[in-house]
Amino acid sequence: RATTGTIVDLDTIPLDDPKTYQIFADGQTYGIFQFESSGMRDILRKAKPQRLDDLIALNALYRPGPLRSGMVDDFIARKHGKVKVSYEVKELEPILADTYGVIAYQEQVMRIASVLAGFTLGEADLLRKAMGKKKADVMQAQRQKFVEGAVKRGINEKKATKIFDLMEHFAGYGFNKSHSTAYALLAYQTAYLKANYPWHFAAALLTIESQNTDKLAMYLAESRERGIPVLPPDVNKSQLAFTVTAEGVRFGLTAIRNVGEGAIASILGVRAASGRVTSLHGLCADLDLRLVNKRVLESLVKAGALDQFGAPVTGSAAPSLGALRARLMATIDLACEHGARRQRDRDQGQAQLFGGAAIDGGEDVADPTLAGPMNVEPWTEAQQLAYEKEALGLYWSGHPIDRVAAELKTFGAKTTADLASVAASGADTGNSSVPYGRRNGGVDVAIGGIIGAIRQLKTRKGDRMAVIMLEDPHGSVEVVIFPEAYTKAASMLESGAMVVVKGKVELDEETVRMMASEVLPLDAMRQKMAKEMSIKLTSPPHGRATFEALADLFAKHRGDRRVVLELELRDQAPPIRLRAPLAAQVRVQPSDQLASEVERICGAGSVVLR
Repeated sequence: RATTGTIVDLDTIPLDDPKTYQIFADGQTYGIFQFESSGMRDILRKAKPQRLDDLIALNALYRPGPLRSGMVDDFIARKHGKVKVSYEVKELEPILADTYGVIAYQEQVMRIASVLAGFTLGEADLLRKAMGKKKADVMQAQRQKFVEGAVKRGINEKKATKIFDLMEHFAGYGFNKSHSTAYALLAYQTAYLKANYPWHFAAALLTIESQNTDKLAMYLAESRERGIPVLPPDVNKSQLAFTVTAEGVRFGLTAIRNVGEGAIASILGVRAASGRVTSLHGLCADLDLRLVNKRVLESLVKAGALDQFGAPVTGSAAPSLGALRARLMATIDLACEHGARRQRDRDQGQAQLFGGAAIDGGEDVADPTLAGPMNVEPWTEAQQLAYEKEALGLYWSGHPIDRVAAELKTFGAKTTADLASVAASGADTGNSSVPYGRRNGGVDVAIGGIIGAIRQLKTRKGDRMAVIMLEDPHGSVEVVIFPEAYTKAASMLESGAMVVVKGKVELDEETVRMMASEVLPLDAMRQKMAKEMSIKLTSPPHGRATFEALADLFAKHRGDRRVVLELELRDQAPPIRLRAPLAAQVRVQPSDQLASEVERICGAGSVVLR
């Protein structure tokens, strides 16, 4: 209701909606109560639930006991017909049919005792409690009573004994069905909204978790995977919360760090009064600068919420985001001074003679958007992304790992999104670069990412170790680095460092974690794997000046890898594409620094290591 303006009556939704069950079958259950853990999502993809009873059973079975005992695997195999569902006696079928012959609920134990052995419901509940506590003397008496009652009802004594043994075995894992049903119904209703109102569900979920950056990044990644457009923050279009627009889900201003609700209210008030804000200077002239101070404006620039105020950089066909935001950042002081003066003039009843917008220095301009420093050094892609992470808690316009994703794949590395299924299955990926398979309780794997949080620890013996959060575009994973690996990697363990981690991945109930055997700088891996550095260029705008700048840069980064230019000549009809290896004497040493400097000259995404 809060996001659509309409009411969905959850009590009347159909319980057989195919789109809803597809959400569960695909494991796309982020934000779904009780079903969003990595282990549960992996089980959902295997089980492919098709009815509410399946969800009730999986909710009941997803606990340590049933998982360790193999009950969950048995349930899935029976559901898909890989294991024949059979019953010791025909009386068990109506009791166990919903769970494919598996005793999953405490209520089933009670019904079996009642139907097969004539127990009253009170006696059946005492049996349930005794089985759960596994009291030998009590169980022996209950066994005798059950078998005698079953024989009186015409059931073979051997079969009655076997059924009791099955009950005793499964009762230790049995769950309360009524409890599981309530949870499963709530989960189904939530998934129904997600399946049938995907944009609105995403907006609500992102708003709820706007201050939890880990979950926000996770939910944003899933939204993109599901084809839900999530639009960047924009002071002319964003509201306080995430909102649904005709183009997609618009980022909420409240999710930007250091921007309080008072500042947002002031921005929204200016927008409501003017219809549309057209410049940074104009915005500052009307804002309450006590609420929207320099720090707030810096956060808005870093988050990209003021990108629309940018203008083409002199001498360039179009500004890169790094160049645009660098100039906006350099303009904030002048814009605030301009705004303070305009507000002071208004308070004193003064106005410019012709109503113009005078800025510092006496210059009158129609649109003083970027009035101020003209030759500002553009931010590198790394700086731009780091500022986004600072302002939003996540990378928005890209991810530091994006540039090397292809190399990581060649290296055999996995992503954080792959880890749960790899850990659960232990299956070989077919890539010989990194051996897979269960060893000592884990699965060998390699993963590339950027170090987030770091915790320095000591063992009982006093040896140093660490726990880091390794992040990639898909999420994050906890990595434990024990003393032996820590000793070799200590110098590179700092926030923001890009590394490749080799080790074992383990799935412990709902948590995936890695135990590192080796941590390598990503630069070292790239240098080891890369045969050449390819630079993509278009002409125009790039020409002689670009090539001269690249030549100077290559001279500072001499190495043994060749350089290839991939040129697109747009002034030809049709455009001509050329692949031009540079002279043999031009060789470089690939590194993140070199790639960043090349991209500052040639544009983001222009460097590819092959």
